[in-house]
Amino acid sequence: MTTFADHLTQQGLLPSTKGKYTAILSASEGKDPVAWLRKRIHPRTPIGTVLPLRAAVKHYLLSQGYEEDEIKSLLPKAKGRPSGMRDALTPKMLVTYYKAAEQYDDPVRTILLLLPRTGLRISEICGLHIDNDVERGGVRGLQFRGKRDVERFVPLNRAAAKALDDYYAAFSPKDYLFMGYMGTSITPHAVRKVTRDIREKYPELGELSPHVLRHTHATSLLKKGADLRTVQALLGHKNIATTARYLHPDDEMLQDAVERLG
Repeated sequence: MTTFADHLTQQGLLPSTKGKYTAILSASEGKDPVAWLRKRIHPRTPIGTVLPLRAAVKHYLLSQGYEEDEIKSLLPKAKGRPSGMRDALTPKMLVTYYKAAEQYDDPVRTILLLLPRTGLRISEICGLHIDNDVERGGVRGLQFRGKRDVERFVPLNRAAAKALDDYYAAFSPKDYLFMGYMGTSITPHAVRKVTRDIREKYPELGELSPHVLRHTHATSLLKKGADLRTVQALLGHKNIATTARYLHPDDEMLQDAVERLG
C-alpha cells in the first residue's frame, strides 16, 4: 500500500495541488475522512470549495487500496452552491490592465503580460524553465508538463513572443525562466500579490486575478472563432465539459449573435 504522498506524486499532480490535498487531509486527521467530508458538504457551500475536499478524500482512499467502485459508493455526491463565474476582461479593460502591468519590475511584469496571451495556469507559468521556450514545426511556443503531468504546447503570438524577447534582452535566466529569491522559481503567491495590488489601484478591472486572466484568454479565443476542441487543447483541460463551463458568452458576443439574424 502506498502512502498518500507517494500516491499524489504517482498521479503527476502539480506541487500546488499536492500541497492543497495534503492540507485538506491533515484537517481530517484522527477522524474518518469520509464522515468528515459528509459534514462539510452542504447545498449552501460553494461547489468550488466542495470539489477539492472530495478529490482529496478520494485520492486518500485510492492510496489505501480502495477500488473506484467502492469509492463511488462511499463518497457523498458533490453538492453545493454554483461558484460565480468571474467575468473576463473586456478589450477596453485589457488596455488598462497592460498599462498597469508595465509599472512593475520583472519578472512579474513579463508574467503579467503573458498570462492573458497564453492562458497558462499561474502554477504553470511560474514553473517554466528556459528550455520550455521552443520552436516546433516552425512555430514558437511554450512546451511543458502541466496539470496531471500532461505535456502541452502553447503557441506564442507576436505580442507574447515580443514580451519574452524583451525580457531576455534585459535578463539572462539560467534555469527557471522566471527566477524568484534564493535561486528558485518565482512563486504564484508573489504574482497574486501584484494582481491584488492592481485590483486595488484599478477597481474598474473587477475581480482581477491570474484565473480571470486565464478566463480572458479563453474568451478571446472564442470571440476570434476558435472551436471548443482547440480551446480545450490550449487550456489543457482533460474534459471538454470543463472548457464549456469556462466559456460563457459576454454581452458583446450575445449582441453580435442577435445582430447576425438581421
